[in-house]
Amino acid sequence: MPRPRRSEDMIVEIARLRYEQRLPQTEIARLLEISEATVSRALKSALDLGYIEFQVTPKAFRDSAAEQRLKAHLGLRLAVVVENRAGAHADTLGKAVARVIEDTLKSGDVLGVSDGATAAAIAAAARRAPARDLNVVALVGGVGAPEHYTHSSEVCRRFAAGLGAQAWQLPVPAIVDDAGAARLLRETGTVRGVFSMMDRLAVAVVGVGAISATAMVFREGFIAPGKLEEIRAHGAVGTICGRFFGKDGRPVGTEFDDRTLSISLERLSRVPLSIAAALSSIKAEAIRAAVAGGLVNAVATDVETAEALMALPARC
Repeated sequence: MPRPRRSEDMIVEIARLRYEQRLPQTEIARLLEISEATVSRALKSALDLGYIEFQVTPKAFRDSAAEQRLKAHLGLRLAVVVENRAGAHADTLGKAVARVIEDTLKSGDVLGVSDGATAAAIAAAARRAPARDLNVVALVGGVGAPEHYTHSSEVCRRFAAGLGAQAWQLPVPAIVDDAGAARLLRETGTVRGVFSMMDRLAVAVVGVGAISATAMVFREGFIAPGKLEEIRAHGAVGTICGRFFGKDGRPVGTEFDDRTLSISLERLSRVPLSIAAALSSIKAEAIRAAVAGGLVNAVATDVETAEALMALPARC
C-alpha cells in the first residue's frame, strides 16, 4: 500500500530539519509537536526511501600537509592535493575541486573551463552553488568528438548544469586550417560573444599537457605527430588550451598560433584564480612552468604529482 503524501511530506521535512538545518532530534520533536520516537522513525524511513544519502566528503581524501608544502614551494594562492588511494582518484580530485569552486564563486561571476579528462571530472561533480547569475565559458574550441565527455562543449555544459549557470560553449574546432578561417570565425557573433566573456573571468580551471603524444591536440590528430619534436625543439614544455609555453612559462611561437581558437596565455594570466588541474607526474615540468610564468596561480593534483613538483626547483 503506497504511503500517504502527507506522511511523505512529514518525512522530508524532518530530514530537512535534521540534515540541512542540523537541528537535534529533540528540537525537531519540539518544533513539530511530535515524539522523538516519531522523528527517529521518520529519519530511518527517509534513508530507506532514498530521500537522504551519506557519503565521505572529498575533504577527507585531501592531504593538507602536502597542500601546504606545495603552496609554499611554488608560491601558490591555492593547492588541492588528493591522496593516491585505490580507485578513481580523478573523481575524488574532481569532487574536491568542485567544492572549492562552489565556495569561491560569487554572484555574477564567470567561470572558464578547458577540455580534458580532469576538467570533465570536476564538471561532473559540480553542484548548485550559493552564488547566483553565474556563467560558465569554454576556453578552447573542440578537440575530438563533440559528444565525448572530455570535449570542451560537454565540459562547459555539464559544469553549467551542475552549478545552475548559463553555458557559453565555443562551437568551433580548437585549431582550424588557416589563419584566415580563424579570423572569420572569431568575427562571427556567437564566437565573438564567447571571447568577450573570457575578459570577465573570475575563476579558470584548465588542464595542462606535457609535450607528448598523449596530449589531446596530438592524440586527436589536430596537430600531426611529426610536429611534436619540432614544437619541442622550439623550447615548449607544456600546453594549455592548445597554446604552447616554455620552461619559463612564456608562450612559445608555433605555426599554429594564428589558427588556434582558444583563450590566449596572456589573458589567462590575468584571471584572479586560475587553477591548473592535472594528474600525472610526467606533467610536473609543464605545471611548474605554468606557475613560474604566472599562467596559473593554483594547482589541483594528487600526492604523486605534488611530490614530483616539489622535487623540482620552484623556478627554472
